[in-house]
Amino acid sequence: MKGKPQYALVVGKGAREHAIVLGLVESGRFEQVYAAPGNPGISQLAQCVPWQNTLEIVAWTQTMPTLLVVIGPENPLAEGLADSLRAQGHWVVGPSQGAARLESSKVFAKSVMERYGIPTPRAERFYTIGELRQAIDTETRWPHVIKQSGLAGGKGVVVVESAEHARSVASAWARQPEVFSQGVLWEDYLVGEEISVHVLTNGQGYVWLPLTRDYKRVSPAPDAPNTGGMGAYGPVTDVSATVRSFIDQRVLEPVMQFLQDDSLLYRGVLYVGLMLTADGPMVLEFNVRMGDPETEVLIPLVDHDWGACWMTLSQGELPIMADQPSRAAVAVVLADSGYPVSIVGSQEILLPPHPQARIFHGATSAEGDRLVGQGGRILTVVGTGATIGEARNRAYHTMERIVAENTQYRLDIAIESTRIGE
Repeated sequence: MKGKPQYALVVGKGAREHAIVLGLVESGRFEQVYAAPGNPGISQLAQCVPWQNTLEIVAWTQTMPTLLVVIGPENPLAEGLADSLRAQGHWVVGPSQGAARLESSKVFAKSVMERYGIPTPRAERFYTIGELRQAIDTETRWPHVIKQSGLAGGKGVVVVESAEHARSVASAWARQPEVFSQGVLWEDYLVGEEISVHVLTNGQGYVWLPLTRDYKRVSPAPDAPNTGGMGAYGPVTDVSATVRSFIDQRVLEPVMQFLQDDSLLYRGVLYVGLMLTADGPMVLEFNVRMGDPETEVLIPLVDHDWGACWMTLSQGELPIMADQPSRAAVAVVLADSGYPVSIVGSQEILLPPHPQARIFHGATSAEGDRLVGQGGRILTVVGTGATIGEARNRAYHTMERIVAENTQYRLDIAIESTRIGE
């Protein structure tokens, strides 16, 4: 039987994992923190190992002493990495493969919500393009939402404004056979404010983390494409105690009941994307890991020993956490200018001194002494401060001084937010 871990491993290579590594290093509990595969920013804090896939990671961890493992992305969870590493005796933060279906199959998640009366937009399920086209042709209410059931890196959800737009999306998806084989949701469009609810859970109870809000579209334009996230801020302070209680009773507690009813092991983070509508909170999606860029907000925001937190959670116990922080954080993402449609890539990135902000690496690589963008979301710049306004100013002050051609970032992150402490 393996003992208490003196080493930690973070699985993933993005800005989310960079933030998780930072929390583990600052914890000071570990002789060494590893990342698989990591990135140039992570390599300044931890030892990066080149394992890219689940099989390589499982083979490597067999040779290692006890590890605390925090799995960042959704794909390894969907592939059952948490199960394999637990079987080796490691302390793992991440749900079982069965529980990970809450994210890896939107069709499955929708069926769970319907089964337990969790408020969510009405949706039809289609498995052929013919069925979807028939729904499009008979639809009279626009806009509508089309969702791929399988994992799509945050880009499998499209708000379609018209029948013509919907047909175009359907035709594009039909060129990918796996999209319709897994199912497509034809979902009602909701109006309201989105929030990101993160809880730490052992599958029986849970602890709230501070509320955050992210920005999914690549730009503020209403028809801009969805991305994995272009920015976020926290804490969100405009959610009442009544709404939080509703989320407890109608969303989180039913999910806990589902996990127990189906005997599913869950030791990790449940992230619920919610829309606050005039009719109350509605669940848009479940995620079985921390969000990105929400993690880059939450790690600096929460005054807690993240190493102790993850170890406690990995053993099926709930850490004691404060969900009302004393400061604010704002994250702004620097992305490739063609993201998410047509990536340019290979742009040199020059980082300024940044004493007032943290810079978390996403899609970067090191080419000699040069830092190079690799497409997608390249960096996340995070400012913290006593207020949202102060945190926002610090994030943008640093972002404006980054030198990088063929990149873009949104200018409106947190601009409408409630300012705490003012």
